[in-house]
Amino acid sequence: MESRARRRLSGTVVSGALAATLVAGAASASVGRIEQRGVFALIGGTPKIVSQFWADHASGLSATLKVRQFQLDGKTPILGYDVEMQRVMHMVIVRDDFATFAHLHPAFDTTTGTFWQPFTKEPNHRYYVYADSTPHGIGQQVFRFTIESDGPVARFTVRSAPSATTAAAGPYTVTLSNTTLPANAAKTVDITILKGGNPAQDLGTYLGAAAHVVFVGTSTLSYAHVHPMVRGRQNSGNSNMNMEIGMGGKAGPFLRMTVPGLPAGTYKVWIQFLGGNDKLYTVPFTILAQ
Repeated sequence: MESRARRRLSGTVVSGALAATLVAGAASASVGRIEQRGVFALIGGTPKIVSQFWADHASGLSATLKVRQFQLDGKTPILGYDVEMQRVMHMVIVRDDFATFAHLHPAFDTTTGTFWQPFTKEPNHRYYVYADSTPHGIGQQVFRFTIESDGPVARFTVRSAPSATTAAAGPYTVTLSNTTLPANAAKTVDITILKGGNPAQDLGTYLGAAAHVVFVGTSTLSYAHVHPMVRGRQNSGNSNMNMEIGMGGKAGPFLRMTVPGLPAGTYKVWIQFLGGNDKLYTVPFTILAQ
């Protein structure tokens, strides 16, 4: 759920061609085209389309991940998408132990309605793939797929307690106002980014936003994608938000995000922001909703 934090950018990708019907199948990590039907994953959303996934394997652990989406009849391909945050699809890939995170933007074939993204996984892990898109006239839809492990799955433990409110990312220190939130209630969370102990002054916008924040439930694998806004000053009692951040504008160092009502549970959270020299930083946190 993006609510008002999502900024709709101009543009719609449309094509008049139709694609062939897909045959749904089970997930597989082995060679061969076996398709799987996506599981709807957007917190607070409703499934309004059908999403299909398969992987064209190259060699070893590398493959081209493909997604094609349909109207609810499962036969009519969707060829028109709104451009959200400068991309037609945001593909998020998370390893099963939540230790790795990738925020990618697949290419789109407008004649078939197929998205495709090269990806290389690590052995002995399964991966969860989230296809986050906005079909024209339908609204945001997010579906989850699973890439199975090649070989025995490595043993791991997923943290269930909330993390510390501060984490380091290169020369930056990122602080959240809270990592424990009330369940099932929307909540605002402030983000402060420091550099050398002082408010960072070299932050830029990333894909049209001050930052991107992705939430994934560690048990339910549910998903939310939020875009924080700039606060006017630290600890201000009013909203004083900069709602119109330009591509060349500053982004921070004081941000505020509206977190949708999270069902009770533990959530892995990744905050992405653009630092000096246009370098992208990704900072992980763990948030508990209770």
